[in-house]
Amino acid sequence: MSIPDTSIDTDCQGSYTGNVDLAELLSTCIDACRRGCEVIRNVRHLSLQSTDVLDSVQYKIHDDPRSALTEADGASQKVIIECLNCCWEKEIDAGVIRIVGEEDEDHYSTDLEGEKSFDTAFSEDIMSHFDNYNSPRPDFEPIQRDMFEQTESSKHEVNSKRDEIIIFIDPMDGTREFVEGRIQNVQCLIGITVNGMPVAGAMGMPMVHGNHIEIAYGLLSPKRNESESFVAVPLFSGVKTFDALNPLDIQYVKQDVSCPDSTLMVFSGDSKKPALKIAMGCLEKSVIGRVEPGNIQEADSNEGHLQPPIRKIVAGGCGNKILSVQRHFQCLSERHNKDSSSSSSSPPMVGAISIAPPGSSSWDTAAPTAVLLAADPEARVTDLFGHPLIYDGEHLLNDCGVVVSSGCVASRIHERLCEGLCNDPEFCEVIGVELEDVAPVECVEVR
Repeated sequence: MSIPDTSIDTDCQGSYTGNVDLAELLSTCIDACRRGCEVIRNVRHLSLQSTDVLDSVQYKIHDDPRSALTEADGASQKVIIECLNCCWEKEIDAGVIRIVGEEDEDHYSTDLEGEKSFDTAFSEDIMSHFDNYNSPRPDFEPIQRDMFEQTESSKHEVNSKRDEIIIFIDPMDGTREFVEGRIQNVQCLIGITVNGMPVAGAMGMPMVHGNHIEIAYGLLSPKRNESESFVAVPLFSGVKTFDALNPLDIQYVKQDVSCPDSTLMVFSGDSKKPALKIAMGCLEKSVIGRVEPGNIQEADSNEGHLQPPIRKIVAGGCGNKILSVQRHFQCLSERHNKDSSSSSSSPPMVGAISIAPPGSSSWDTAAPTAVLLAADPEARVTDLFGHPLIYDGEHLLNDCGVVVSSGCVASRIHERLCEGLCNDPEFCEVIGVELEDVAPVECVEVR
């Protein structure tokens, strides 16, 4: 498959004067993600043989199941970072590429004392670490850098001397899902941002198939528009599958998320946080319930679609929620494309929306955002006030929650939801901001 050249000029970084090709970088991230998924599968297999693995779960926040830390988290991150170091050591050493991982000790305050508790994940020789978790060693099986073919006729360079590349790693998104047995929701996330914009992502699904690892990916080309701000142009998206070295007997009941095209899918967790309760109430009452069914006039047919029936799905894992939005969009697009060939007109696509309270971080959302936008450039990913998420490698928490939408109607509801929350004194108090300090809604636009 031929794709535009996506190399980034990094001449400003120290003495390093080479370019970083984003397609090549994504290729190595996909391969690293695959190897991280093998670690997760291996630990899962061990947990089925002995309860000691899950009995050793510890918590970054005391007794909070969402902050669970298992052996798989630390071990998977170590494998992923070593894979990236094998390919990009010069760029990392020069500061051209930064790596920010969830399990980096200085990013959070934990209840753990002293050294990391999982000695198998942090103390042994690095290559024997791969052997211990039955993950392919990069010195025996080199990291694949060329999954995406390029040709001279399809080159497109981004010429900038101020490009900052950050790789955000969540080695196991959905640790609570792992601990509580909802293994199909567990993901391994590697996201790439350029100048604060998610432009590429690999989302590994280690335990959806018995003998395969599935990885969803996406790549965007960062471009500057006339006002010198960055916009993202989708290049490609897809799914790759790899034979797994660690077989698993996958047993879970697949959740039915099918619904009529006219229904708005709402993916959220089971958090009891007040911010989520208020946001869901705003969605149902202030937005969708703004006009009572039956009172909609023909004056604006599009407005009539803004009161769709909704179906709420409880979904664990930040990445899993966003991927659910993306996959619902893909299903709708396929059906709409078939219908449009036999019909001259069709109603606006309703789509899906995901709402999450404060609690996620940059490594939870970078990869899923890139994968979603590569599939649907009209999708929106913002905080609950409608402002873009921050990816500077320093401010890591999504302090104001996350709302994601895909589909014409869902995107308009997204905007109305954020507008409503901006003007909700109770919500602002819960989030910890002053009502008058909330800036106007400014949803992300990707062209």
